[in-house]
Amino acid sequence: MICGMKSLIARTSRICTLVLLAGALSGSMIVNLLMFHPEAARGGYSEKTPGYVDIGTNGVRIAALVLDPKSRNAPPSQEPKRGRKALIRCHGNAENIKGTLWALGDLTELGYTVAAVDYPGYGLSAGKPDEAGCYRNVHRLYEWLIEKRGFKPEEIFVDGFSIGSGPATELAATKPVGGLILEAPFLSAVRVVTSVMILPDEPFPNFKRIADVKCPVLIMHGTKDKVIPHAHGKELFERANEPKRFVSVKGGDHNSLPARFGKGKYLELIADFMENGIKEDEGVKR
Repeated sequence: MICGMKSLIARTSRICTLVLLAGALSGSMIVNLLMFHPEAARGGYSEKTPGYVDIGTNGVRIAALVLDPKSRNAPPSQEPKRGRKALIRCHGNAENIKGTLWALGDLTELGYTVAAVDYPGYGLSAGKPDEAGCYRNVHRLYEWLIEKRGFKPEEIFVDGFSIGSGPATELAATKPVGGLILEAPFLSAVRVVTSVMILPDEPFPNFKRIADVKCPVLIMHGTKDKVIPHAHGKELFERANEPKRFVSVKGGDHNSLPARFGKGKYLELIADFMENGIKEDEGVKR
């Protein structure tokens, strides 16, 4: 009787484990389907696009655009010189590396290198999108800029927009960088839609990782953002370490921060942060 009971308990335990595992796997698959939309961001550039480079390893393509400053008098065939500092842009959901650099690409005119990498399944990057793949591709671009362009870690800044705030924060929390910029960031991917804990591990847990970021932090968020509430950016700012700055963009929605600032002022804000960090009188909410 006792042996039979032990056997039943063991079988029940195995069944429960399998059910929980299946639930976790299916939950993860569902979250990925809801979280990523690469079909909206596959076109717009090719291998012939200026600045395109495949930074993948072991035959797995990781598509990136690396834009370097060009001398005004240099012939088109001349290899561009790397900028004095580099900015990695982690793009949003329904866009790819080409679209996300429409404004930031002009930082090359100010002497910076600007780079972006597509997540798995986005643009020309191989694979299917998932959280780990986003981290992997962004880390690979960071490593490539050090290996191939000769940047020091402290000369590399990372900028994450929307869902890109996840891999941007993860990179800044785990690798030395010069500074972290977050545009319309979320606390986590799940908390955009619900405050109820539905998974044991929330995808892109910025609300936890921001505490591990030791570099200067600049956060900007529109007050009229209907995709990711303005409150997410404010809470991340409160959780971040000093030095930090929060820029509240009055009337800005999710996709209009550069336009709301005015493109020139937007680029000036980012360039000033890359050169001077956070000034003493800027560490307040605006």
